[in-house]
Amino acid sequence: EKRALISHMYGKAEPGTLTAIMGPSGAGKTTLMNVLSGHYDKGYEGEVQVNGWVRDTELFNQQSCYVMQDDCLLPELTVREALTMSLQLRIPSLNGSKREQLVDEAITRWGLDACQNTRTSSLSGGQRKRLAISQELISNPPVIFLDEPTSGLDSISALRCVLVMKSLAAAGHTVLCSIHNPSAKLFSHFDRLYMISEGLCIYNGPVDKLLHFLSAQNLHCPLYHNPADFITEIASGEYGNLNRQLAKSFTPDSSEECNKKTLDHPVLTAYGGKIMNKKEKAEECELHKVRVDSFHQFLILVKRCFFCVIRNKVATQLRVVSYVSFAIMLTMLYYNVGNNATRVISNAALFLLCLTIALFQSAMPTVLIFPTEMSVLLREHRNCWYSPSMYYIARIMTEMPFTICGPLIMMVALYWSTSQPPDLWRAATVILFTIQVGSVSQGLALMVSAASSIQTSVFLVLPAASPSFLFSGFFVQQTHIHIAFRWIMYTSHLYHGLQGILEALYGHGRPELECEDGELCFLSDPKEVLRSLGVEDIRLYLRFFILLGMDLLFRLTAFLILKWRLRRKR
Repeated sequence: EKRALISHMYGKAEPGTLTAIMGPSGAGKTTLMNVLSGHYDKGYEGEVQVNGWVRDTELFNQQSCYVMQDDCLLPELTVREALTMSLQLRIPSLNGSKREQLVDEAITRWGLDACQNTRTSSLSGGQRKRLAISQELISNPPVIFLDEPTSGLDSISALRCVLVMKSLAAAGHTVLCSIHNPSAKLFSHFDRLYMISEGLCIYNGPVDKLLHFLSAQNLHCPLYHNPADFITEIASGEYGNLNRQLAKSFTPDSSEECNKKTLDHPVLTAYGGKIMNKKEKAEECELHKVRVDSFHQFLILVKRCFFCVIRNKVATQLRVVSYVSFAIMLTMLYYNVGNNATRVISNAALFLLCLTIALFQSAMPTVLIFPTEMSVLLREHRNCWYSPSMYYIARIMTEMPFTICGPLIMMVALYWSTSQPPDLWRAATVILFTIQVGSVSQGLALMVSAASSIQTSVFLVLPAASPSFLFSGFFVQQTHIHIAFRWIMYTSHLYHGLQGILEALYGHGRPELECEDGELCFLSDPKEVLRSLGVEDIRLYLRFFILLGMDLLFRLTAFLILKWRLRRKR
């Protein structure tokens, strides 16, 4: 069932003015902000015009910014790093000295001097809020939307925030913000008020004419009473349900009048005049273009992701320690098992365990990537910091060293300590297949991560990986499975990885295995070992390309899911 959240909304926001959108909880403030900012480009009737033209959302988003209510920050970056990388991503043409100057000015303007080298995870709530706002405003966008920027701030910080917005408006920016329960001092700094209640606009005009309008409706503000509180009380129904009466009491400017007044504004061409709807005209003025080339985005994002990963002890030190610990424990269990004809099954079990460790060690940290960073990604993508593809590639490239180094450390230690064949090519092939299984597992985890929340991802990763483990070919060989279900085995990356490792270990002319005196050895012939373990006669390079194809498929699917989620949330 369709329901109107806001209706009959008319209004204007001019360059050089600071406009407040107020209303009780649930009145529709955030919905209106999302429509005006272009983050809701469907699901409403009517139009949003910019300088007399129907807005082109893509172009408008490149020339505006939306500071959301939640202060979404990467916890591993310092205040200075967060501001610097924000500038590098959006204005690459700045030289180092100019960039540092802008960062210093932003830090001073928002009162972040004392914490400029502190990681955002250690900031107070007010400091986080100020940093989140300064990150968006440091690039000097022509049109600025802020959703309750003073929430969570103390009175001094809130006043500082409003004064900064006032100075931006005075410089020619168009500034709109929703605000909840401002003090009388804060309220007096706004130029225009757009008051909504129950989805209706009950006042739209200058702040200094608010009380005059209410008096004309026989609603008199008590002496020494905050006008903002008074209009909020009226909107909440404390003086009766007057919303529809007030909504009909003023006549909004017609669209033509709004356009004429706005187009005649003296500071229009300074900032607001940059916003147009015609792409061909925008191209002539070099406005409709990607702000940063993709390679520059990629380099900055790789640097940022690298900082985040390196400074996260769980993502770095514990992962390396866990691989070393597994290598030590498996060496204790399977020492000198590789050339023993009586322990062939144990040797196969060893490498299944190695592949399983690589699977979960790659999947478990990865499955938390997108749920923990989705709020930051959504904010930055909404404000056109970078393209989703560059973020995705940078994030994958940052994780790749750990996907490679962990299994490499474990397998190098295990291969020689368990007396596997001394041929270098066999060792390299075993290590390569282990790394590939870890990489495919990471791709699978990326799919789960891109599609779900933190809680859901953690619970989904085990069921998603279990079929590959159960159909690895170690517990039940392919010929023993019902013919209707044999195809599932070919979708298991553990199956292809284990088959490739066993082929490399026991195939290609390996000499007979050692048989201890007094032992009855049925599997001293490597060919018989391969037959008994159900290893199919498929060339190693084909298994390599099968795993590579699965890896690329999972990662591409994860990217498409992530892009779909961003588009849906937007």
